[in-house]
This record gives sequence, structure tokens and C-alpha cells, in this order.
Amino acid sequence: MAEAIQGPGMLWVTSRIATSSKDILDENTFLRWYDDDHIAEIVRCSGTKDAFRYVHVNKESALGSEAVPKPFLAFYPMPDLRFTQGDEFKQIRVRSDILPGSGIIYDLADIDVGYLGLIEKSECHKKKEPAQYMLTFAIEPASKTSDDKVNKFCNEVQFYLSDLEYLIAKCAQQMAIISKAPGYLRSLRFRLLYARTNAQSRALKGLPTTNEPNPEPPTWLAVHEFSSEPSTEIKRSMEQDQNDVLKRAKQKEIDIYRLAKVHGNGKFFE
Repeated sequence: MAEAIQGPGMLWVTSRIATSSKDILDENTFLRWYDDDHIAEIVRCSGTKDAFRYVHVNKESALGSEAVPKPFLAFYPMPDLRFTQGDEFKQIRVRSDILPGSGIIYDLADIDVGYLGLIEKSECHKKKEPAQYMLTFAIEPASKTSDDKVNKFCNEVQFYLSDLEYLIAKCAQQMAIISKAPGYLRSLRFRLLYARTNAQSRALKGLPTTNEPNPEPPTWLAVHEFSSEPSTEIKRSMEQDQNDVLKRAKQKEIDIYRLAKVHGNGKFFE
């Protein structure tokens, strides 16, 4: 069940061209719809003036792959997620003349949407433009892991960042490693409030749909911004972290994305 969808946060949207559409929808057309039609309409709305489109650095195909199921990422920072509950948001079009066939994006692509509430962000004095790369770490802790324990883990890591001697002694701490990596800018942390796939999105738009259960993606997301591509060693250190919270997690996803397009004012909780 969704938590209260309100307060600062963002829509986090990952997607791929559906296998059933591969013969009629090419990648260039899909991205032209995203940039020239869909995102352009969204940033004209009153609830958000910023949007970003990234692509996974290990993208193999616009159809996705086993390693990277949904290679395209778009996200929309909002001062108040309550905007997504109003009529203006619900009237955003999902049909376009740019698209082939029915012109309905949910007939042509597989799209996952997460409503993410902002928990905290680190300070950054080096960032002067949108991050060229993002390393993301998503986790769903074990069912008996309390929010307090997750917060304690995150807060302890943040404390280690301020102490260089302790950082060296505890180099296995993932955040300590990340913060010292070349090109590191800052980190933001979010909590999942609600998620939907095509089935729920079709219902939101009044389209015929199926009785598909709501998705259950990871419940916490950390976004680490970089001015240059993070090394494979950083990602490997995160994957091998032996912290108890991470070892017992139900889900753990680590990804790196490259900036493709900035829309609107280009502000990400600056």
C-alpha cells in the first residue's frame, strides 16, 4: 500500500522498448518522443520545472537485456509530490503522433515508475552543472530490518566520511570509498512511496488494463553524482560490501547511468 505521496521527491522512471514493438518502434523514435513530446510537456506543468534523461552505461539494446532490463532512465524532481495526485498531472498525454501503431506509449514500451520521497542530501560545493554520471544503489532490506537500523547504517557511513583517518581504516565502507573517488560530487537518499508498471499506469490514464499486482522494487535508493564515470572498482566494492544490512537484503541493485539530456531548469535539489 502506498505511503502518503507528498513532500519533496521525484518520479524515477526506467524503461525499454517492448519486444512486441521492436519491428515498429526504433530507438531514435522512442527517444524523440521522450525529449520532444513527453518530457517537454511535463516541464511545462506547474508541479515540476526540471527533468533529466540518462542511459545505462552497460546498455546493450533498447529492448533491455538480462544484465540491464530497462536501460533508459528519466527522472523528475518535484518540490511536492502531491502534484502527482492532481488533475494536471493525470492529464499529461500518453498518446503521441510521433509514435507508431496506436500511438500509446504503454502499448509500445515497458515502463516502471517509482514515487520517491527525498530523505537527505549531502552538501556539494563542486557541482556547477548537472552530473554527467550517476551511480545508484537501491536496496530492499530484510523484512525484519527496521527503518532505524537502515538509517543508522547510512548515518554511520556519513560520519566516516568526515574523518580521513577512520576512512582509511574502514576503506570497506562503501560510502567512504565513493566519496573519495575521482569526480565524486554529492549523494542523495530517497525512500520509495509508491510504484507502478504499465498495468497501473494504464489504469491511471483510463486505458484498458490487466489485474496485475503492484510491483515491489527496492525501498531505498541512494543516488551518487559524478562529473566523470565511476570506476568499476567502486561498483565492485559496493557489490562485495559485507555489512549485515546488505548481506540480508531482499533486493540490491547497483547501476551507473550517463547523462543524455537535461530539460527545463536542470535543477536536482540544488
